[in-house]
Amino acid sequence: MSGEHRYEGSCMCGSVRFSFSGTPLFVADCVCESCRRAHGASAVCWAGVKTAQFRLEDSPADKTHLKWYRSSEASERGFCSACGTRVLFRSEKWPGEIHMAVACMETPHDLVATLVDFREELPAYTAMKPKQSD
Repeated sequence: MSGEHRYEGSCMCGSVRFSFSGTPLFVADCVCESCRRAHGASAVCWAGVKTAQFRLEDSPADKTHLKWYRSSEASERGFCSACGTRVLFRSEKWPGEIHMAVACMETPHDLVATLVDFREELPAYTAMKPKQSD
């Protein structure tokens, strides 16, 4: 992957570090109820990549803080057991992919959402607007 851009990210305390190289499959704001509840936010911006592009950075064997929570029958959310930051998402619905919370990426970066997923679940209390019909 030489010559490709490398993106790095981490949880709030830095115990869980990860990276990916190359171009993401997508960068999207997700407003589904599951993401909103898991993150306590109106939306979560995700960058999705093929698992071959993703790397979990080394940590001491006794300090493995990445834990996985099964948030649905098909999906899991990766979080830091030290600080609680939710950093990763994987699902049988998107095999061979891993999704990273863009808010956890080191800045500056050029990752910008180009779409909103699950717009039909957009809550009324957000300033985000529903997609207008053509």
